[in-house]
Amino acid sequence: MWYVKPSPVQSPDKQHQTPAKRWWSHITCWYRQRPCWGALCMLLASVLILWGPVCLLQSTFIPANTLWGGLMAGGLLFAMGLIALLAPSQTQTAGAAGIILALVSLLTALGGLGMGMLLGVFGSSYVLAWKPGRTIKKSPTFWAVFGGSIVTALYLVSLITRGGLAVAAPIVGPFTTFIGRLECHDVHSTPVISQVDHRTVVTLTHSEYCQASHIVITQRVFGRTITITQAEHAPAILRGVTTEVMRSHAETVQNSHQKVTNLDGTEQTVQVSIQTNLTSEDLLQITESATIPDVTVSSGERI
Repeated sequence: MWYVKPSPVQSPDKQHQTPAKRWWSHITCWYRQRPCWGALCMLLASVLILWGPVCLLQSTFIPANTLWGGLMAGGLLFAMGLIALLAPSQTQTAGAAGIILALVSLLTALGGLGMGMLLGVFGSSYVLAWKPGRTIKKSPTFWAVFGGSIVTALYLVSLITRGGLAVAAPIVGPFTTFIGRLECHDVHSTPVISQVDHRTVVTLTHSEYCQASHIVITQRVFGRTITITQAEHAPAILRGVTTEVMRSHAETVQNSHQKVTNLDGTEQTVQVSIQTNLTSEDLLQITESATIPDVTVSSGERI
């Protein structure tokens, strides 16, 4: 006698499901088991943070701490986003690490012009507070972590603007710079092809030490004009300054040679250049460290 095993009984809904509907149900189930929105925000934030350093990856004259600090912060944040997306059991670790990396990016890559840092903090807070079946917008953990991170970011920004904290980050152009008075030591200049667009002939200028007052930097970012202004009464201290200059004009230029004493007690003659009311159009500016007091940032209307 033959025995035929009965086939499993399926519900009428599943019997009439099309392959597309079954595929969509699998995606929905996968989506509900992990913090997708938070992880995607972390991935997008890492791309914004990495944008500046990656554009300059092929440059040979960039100080290592300026370039690799931004690459490390953005790359690790991208890894934390992938971990949150693919290993939801590790969301708390990935979220906590993501918050720290997003805040550190403010010092190493200008936080992806601020937008990368904000997206990173939001996404990491979302991931840290996520649990299956919980509505994030009603989670006190999310709001506590996100609010604390924003307060920390504002505190870091206040330290930078008061000159109490140095940053190491590139500014990628094109942008316009006005400096009321610029004094640079040990200046070297040479014509090269730009490392930003690889076609424009620029003057590559490197200075070991600069003092600048009344700095106004104007740059177009996503259709808006961003203006960074530094007060005239307190000079900014810049070390390891590398600039790609397309064109420049100064009201007065004074070049001289001065003797300076090194830390080991030896004397060295360096070239000193003092310029007033300098206006330049630049493609790139990198500083190993910068202490810039009394900075204000304003945004113009979208063009």
